[in-house]
Amino acid sequence: MADVSPPPRDGDETGTTAERPRDERRRDADRFRDADRGQLLLVAGLVMAVSLVTLVVLLNASIYSENLATRGVEAADGEPLEFRASAVDGTGALIDATNRRRFGDYDTTSNEVERGVDDLDRRLGRSSARRGGVSHLDLTGDKLREGRYVTGTVNDSAAIHDVERMRAFDIAIDESSLSNANASTASETAATVVFNRTGANTTHEVYVYAPIDGSAAAIATATNGTNATERCRLDAVDGDRLPIGLTAGTIGDKPCPGIWPSDLRGETDAYDIEFENTDGTDTEMTATALTTMDPVGPLADGSTPAVYDATLRLRYRTADIRFDTTVRVAPGEPNE
Repeated sequence: MADVSPPPRDGDETGTTAERPRDERRRDADRFRDADRGQLLLVAGLVMAVSLVTLVVLLNASIYSENLATRGVEAADGEPLEFRASAVDGTGALIDATNRRRFGDYDTTSNEVERGVDDLDRRLGRSSARRGGVSHLDLTGDKLREGRYVTGTVNDSAAIHDVERMRAFDIAIDESSLSNANASTASETAATVVFNRTGANTTHEVYVYAPIDGSAAAIATATNGTNATERCRLDAVDGDRLPIGLTAGTIGDKPCPGIWPSDLRGETDAYDIEFENTDGTDTEMTATALTTMDPVGPLADGSTPAVYDATLRLRYRTADIRFDTTVRVAPGEPNE
């Protein structure tokens, strides 16, 4: 029977796939692979775009949540800080009030302070409970350190020995008894407080005098009695006595920075406090010293065992806050 298949038209491929040339089959396979890679790149790009959008959304949500949480914590932070301030101020006032009662022995004094801390803990606990918090205040293992409360009249024989720290060191001197001087002549006649660091073979001097130019009072300082520098002066004294806060850095009611020796801030080697040119000046002093030795001279009669400082553990807790810290209480120390 005759073959009646229509003749191939222009553009039709002739022969079967197996009959096509090998290079044509290879080009077709390469085109398929290129198409696959293009699809993979497109899918990968789409996945990355979706991932980036998701990441941005999650990051924004996290930042928003953190901002809300931070605002809540900042507002709540005031509660433990207020508790800390109340505990520190209350304990400091308790220590000083107990020392001024002069029980005569350290055991009685320290027991009174410990009972006072327990009472303060109860009162602060009730206050915290009304605000939805739980607080606790107690003495740490370091508890209290023994010192001396010193008050009395000063003259050239007065001294306080083996002092490691000093706080609330104030003197009051009769303004009319001040000698006339200036910084260069103060070492000769001015009423002087001497900080004698025997171990370091160094002294620091604080001079109080009436300036020659007519001002009411002035203070100068020196090291080893040389190169005295005037720190401040006062035009008028309110009353008969001139109050000077040596640890606070004041003269009268005005600041007088730099009168406390910088190397006697914080824990130091023991030093002695002595006085010169104070005979006949009618000078009184009060201080709390970290020493176990009684002062000498006229100050001996005014010295009693005292609590120098206390170390407290403070804890405050609410549903959102956990606050736990340790703080040392020593009111009136020079700033470190």
